Amino acid sequence: MTTRWAAPDGGGPELFLAAPAHAAPRATVVVGQELFGVTAWVRGVCERLAAAGYAAVAPDFYGRAARRVELPYDDAGRAEGFALLGTLTAERVAADTAAALAAGAALGAGPGRAFVGFSVGGHLGLLAGTRLRLDAVAACYPTWTLEGGTPLADDEPPLTPAGAAALAAHGTAVLGLVGAEDHVVPPEQWAVITDRLAGAGVRHDLVSYPGVPHGFLCDHRPATHRPAEAADAFARVLATLAALPVPPA
Repeated sequence: MTTRWAAPDGGGPELFLAAPAHAAPRATVVVGQELFGVTAWVRGVCERLAAAGYAAVAPDFYGRAARRVELPYDDAGRAEGFALLGTLTAERVAADTAAALAAGAALGAGPGRAFVGFSVGGHLGLLAGTRLRLDAVAACYPTWTLEGGTPLADDEPPLTPAGAAALAAHGTAVLGLVGAEDHVVPPEQWAVITDRLAGAGVRHDLVSYPGVPHGFLCDHRPATHRPAEAADAFARVLATLAALPVPPA
C-alpha cells in the first residue's frame, strides 16, 4: 500500500491518502476524523481500508485553522478540539469532502463513493451526504445529528427532515453504529434517528451494541475500546463498502 499527505487541486486543507500499491482502488472512501484530528488511529483506519482495496482519504478538516492537528485524548485535547470544530462550516465540510472524492478518482478508484466517520466524523459524513452524492455513509456514533450542540450543528444539523430527505434523494445508504451506553448518542436519540431515516425513505441499517460506550472502535483509548464489538462494527463497514458500485466489466 502507499500512504502520503497531499495538497488537493484547487487549494484547501491537506488530505491523508492510503491506497493499494499495485491495483486500482475499488472505490473512494472518505474517512472522517474524531474530535481529535487526523490522529495515528484515523490514519490506521485509512490503512485498513486500503488493505481491503479502497482509496481511503482523510481530509484535514481543521487544516484551515491548524495543520495536521493530533490532539491528546484528555480534557485539554477535547477543549482544543471543540475550539477547532467551531471553525468548520457546512460549505467547508462539503468542499473538503469533494476534494477527497476527487483525489480518490485521480488514483483511478472505481465509481463508488462512501464516507466512513467516527463521532464528529460521523456527523461530517451525514452532513456531506446531504450536499453531495454519496453511495453510502457509515456513521459510527455520530454526534449532534438532530439538534445543536456545536456551532456547526446549531447552523445545520444533518438529520433534520430536510437533511434526511436529501440523503434519500441522493440514494445514500446509511449504516449507523452506536453503543447502547453512549452518553453522546443516547438510545432515545437513536430511536428518533431511526424513525427520521425510515420516514424519509433512506436505506439504513442501524445497530446498537448493549453495554458499549461512545468511541468503542478506537483502540488507542483502552478505557472505552471494546474489541469484540469493534471487530463486528468494522466488518459491517466493510460489508457496506462491498456493496458500492463497481466499474463495468
